[in-house]
Amino acid sequence: MIRTVQIRPAHLLAAELRWASGSTRTNRPKVSYQLGNPGRPSPEPTITIVITDDSGSVIGPAGADPVSNRYEEAWRAFQAIGRRGSRHELGAVLHFDTPTSGDIGPTPLTTGGLQRLRSGLHVPRDAAGTSYLGPSLNAATAMANHYTNHEATLVVLSDFELFDDNIGNVIDDLAKFPGDVHAVVLGGTPMNDVLHDRIRVTPANYDDAPGTVARAVFGGLTARRPGSWVATR
Repeated sequence: MIRTVQIRPAHLLAAELRWASGSTRTNRPKVSYQLGNPGRPSPEPTITIVITDDSGSVIGPAGADPVSNRYEEAWRAFQAIGRRGSRHELGAVLHFDTPTSGDIGPTPLTTGGLQRLRSGLHVPRDAAGTSYLGPSLNAATAMANHYTNHEATLVVLSDFELFDDNIGNVIDDLAKFPGDVHAVVLGGTPMNDVLHDRIRVTPANYDDAPGTVARAVFGGLTARRPGSWVATR
């Protein structure tokens, strides 16, 4: 049972967007955390789609993105798989504002494919900073339906402060995605009775140690890889 809730809109100031778009922070602290074991390539074709929220409530100075490092942590998870990946394992990156210059279509999780995926793991310069999940979810669903012979996994990085016109329908559509769904809730907003129980929820709280987002993405990427496991800390 899904309870319909009123979720507040998020606003993105142009200055905040310019500060974040396409930039790479040079003051990121060096951190050390464990992801786990990526295991061996999946015996069946797979596709893992990561959707990211670039709205003001996430990327702003007081935003929900823990240590403003979700893209770097997602990249670390992709790297861990790419070193032992296979051409029949695909990854993709979409943004709430899709279509954007940062959207990366299905790409093999191999050393050669990593740099293409890396190019999508930042706030796109043409991002509008919307809080609408619907367009990117529709794109991800169409992508999964196109790759019908691939086992699909969807990972959504968002604070879930959505402003879609029909929030209840969007949440229902998220639960109906044709594959596994992981929701990484930036800021750790309680989602009890909001998201369907088939959706795996990982809260990423403001005071969590680095690695929470990376391990969640890593878990989605390794879900069907034999011998894989995800570190708890």
